[in-house]
Amino acid sequence: MVDRPCFSKELSVETFKNFYWYKTELVKICKDNHLPTYGTKAELNQYIIQYLNGIPQSQIKVVRTNTQTSSLKAEQINSQTKLLASGFSLNAEARNFFANYFQIDKFSFKKAMAIKMRQVQSEHDDSATVQDLIDAYQNGISTDNKEEHTYQWNNFVKAFNRDERSKDYSQKMKVAAIIWSKVRDSQMEKVYSPKLIDQYQSEISKYRKV
Repeated sequence: MVDRPCFSKELSVETFKNFYWYKTELVKICKDNHLPTYGTKAELNQYIIQYLNGIPQSQIKVVRTNTQTSSLKAEQINSQTKLLASGFSLNAEARNFFANYFQIDKFSFKKAMAIKMRQVQSEHDDSATVQDLIDAYQNGISTDNKEEHTYQWNNFVKAFNRDERSKDYSQKMKVAAIIWSKVRDSQMEKVYSPKLIDQYQSEISKYRKV
């Protein structure tokens, strides 16, 4: 397995995308290279990819801004409330609104709603309303986007750590990353399975506790 290289401006986009980077690492890379440091992992990745593609730092802009607007109360929200620049956010007040809207006692946001909200913010979609989130909740939206890889990795690691056999290895995150890289670059489903430890034993055996 090829070791992940240190980040540099000479790194190719393909090489950069072939390796997993923690968000803290992406923030540091952005800070060290005078790029925007605010945003999701997917957004930070895009800033860095633009930089590696030769776009000057001065032309790489934040795709969404951290605006400070007074938060709306549940009673101020309706299906036509704008998602941007209105004071709306996925907070406790919004949760109360949706609970009342769907007539349920306890409402939980779905991942599809969070993804939709981020898309609206990154695309500066001023026409988007709460109805779009209602549709996302009821119908789901495609999660075939850049952020899905982050969800897949996080779920993969959680499942790996729940496996009793993971305790047999030192540097558990390293072992998980090795197995994940194999799964990620294959046609397999992007989920953890105990059989993967056996399948990739030759790559991870050196991390097995004595």
